[in-house]
Amino acid sequence: MLRDHGISVAFGMPGIHNLPIYSSLYDLGIKTITVRHEQSASFMADGYARASGKPAVCAVIDGPGFLNAATGIAQAKGDSVPMIVLTPVGGQEAKGNLHELCGQGTISRQICKDHLCISSKTQSSEIATFLDKNSHNSRPGPLHIEIPLALLESELSQSSNSGLTRRNIVETKGSLYRAGQLLAQADSPIVIAGGGAIDAKQEVREFAEVLDAPVVNTLNAKGILPRDHELRVGYSPSLPEIRNAIDESDVVVAIGTELSETDFDFLFLDKPLEFQRLVRIDIDQAQVTSNAIPDCPIVGDCKFVLPLVELPAKSSQGAKRTARIRAQAANSPLNNREMRDFLDTIERETDVLVGDSTQPTYFATWLYEPGDVREYFASTTGFGTLGYAIPAAIGAKVACPSKRVTCLIGDGGSHFTLPEIQTAAQLSIGLPFVIWNNTGYAEIDKAMQLQSVDRWYHSPIPPNYRLLAEAYDVDYVQPNNVPHLAQTIGSAHRKTTPTIVDVVEQRFANSASTLNWFRPLDSMLRSAD
Repeated sequence: MLRDHGISVAFGMPGIHNLPIYSSLYDLGIKTITVRHEQSASFMADGYARASGKPAVCAVIDGPGFLNAATGIAQAKGDSVPMIVLTPVGGQEAKGNLHELCGQGTISRQICKDHLCISSKTQSSEIATFLDKNSHNSRPGPLHIEIPLALLESELSQSSNSGLTRRNIVETKGSLYRAGQLLAQADSPIVIAGGGAIDAKQEVREFAEVLDAPVVNTLNAKGILPRDHELRVGYSPSLPEIRNAIDESDVVVAIGTELSETDFDFLFLDKPLEFQRLVRIDIDQAQVTSNAIPDCPIVGDCKFVLPLVELPAKSSQGAKRTARIRAQAANSPLNNREMRDFLDTIERETDVLVGDSTQPTYFATWLYEPGDVREYFASTTGFGTLGYAIPAAIGAKVACPSKRVTCLIGDGGSHFTLPEIQTAAQLSIGLPFVIWNNTGYAEIDKAMQLQSVDRWYHSPIPPNYRLLAEAYDVDYVQPNNVPHLAQTIGSAHRKTTPTIVDVVEQRFANSASTLNWFRPLDSMLRSAD
């Protein structure tokens, strides 16, 4: 049934309890990729889905395997990334059995979009309904299917199709009419596109062009408009200059965005979101009023909603306003020139960049500009995990083998999932793992230094990546400068062997000029002056 729903790849780790699941995956021709740690299975499935738009399976054992994968599952839920988590489940009463985890389903319901435990009475139509309703009629996210150990060798009861229709949920005509009225009265509208809009990029573009409004994107919607489009603002709505433009807009149309802290207050300034008028379009009924109450909420898939909104045929000077906002953002003191050079170099040699929670990825929030959607994503949104980028980049490369996928991670974050570089080697994947090396948890050091002269912890020392590369039988380069970095990444993409690219921070950024994320904004502005 998973195969018939488009599943062609599974990431995971086999164990005694899930061998029948692996046997079935093998028999059906579903490609299985074995990881070194179950956390990486969920990260790989996440990267696969973000790059391709298609879900993959995360297949792990019950108990410890499921809990190990939980971090990646929660990251996927936070960013509305589709994934099928497939596990066995033991008895739910404490008996001291192997892998025993009482209440696994209870945990699942907290970190997954939906959960289904197979029983001896479950029919195929119930599973079809579960998959269909969660895949096509609502906000994406990880789905967990549990199969009791006692039923792993049993036949599933067959039944006729459930008859569930794939409907495009649209709120009443009254809301569409109200949205048209508000926009007809608007002199300075702005469109905000979030991750929920990336599969409707053409509809967003046409909507913005008719409305003649600048388009601001969240991190997960980077590339929603072409780079050279006159209405593409780029950067990030967390930049004060863009937040000001949003504040000054008389009508904001927010499409498929949570209006979350990680997108709109990445600098932790605690400045509340305020809108003069807000039209909000979201497929999730619960989300449409979260974080900001709209003047006009519209529940529905934006791909089908946007063409239904009747827009006025008038000029809003969109191109001129967009150019002004971009100019202001370009002159922001938060735009570090060294980081821009570093990220621009990566962009020229990369089709898909996968980032972790590390200093250059924080700057990439506003400095990195991909050419299309699904070409930049990072774990700095939502759950905000470390160790994400290494396995997620492998997942993205499995999904898009012809694209140049680059991993960007810090030396601190690399500790979490370093062994998966050997997984890439075993798969003959030519992937550059760019490691920003500042010999520890430098971002945490900055936060601590602002609060105390005492040192509260000992930062972990990174390994000798050159020797590690030798142990993993992969290539290693420590670039000296930006041109050498470009050459290294370009060469890595042409290989069938991974490359560890050890970027020593001092060679690419002057630490004295690097902004500290944890200062109040006014202090950052003064230091930049």
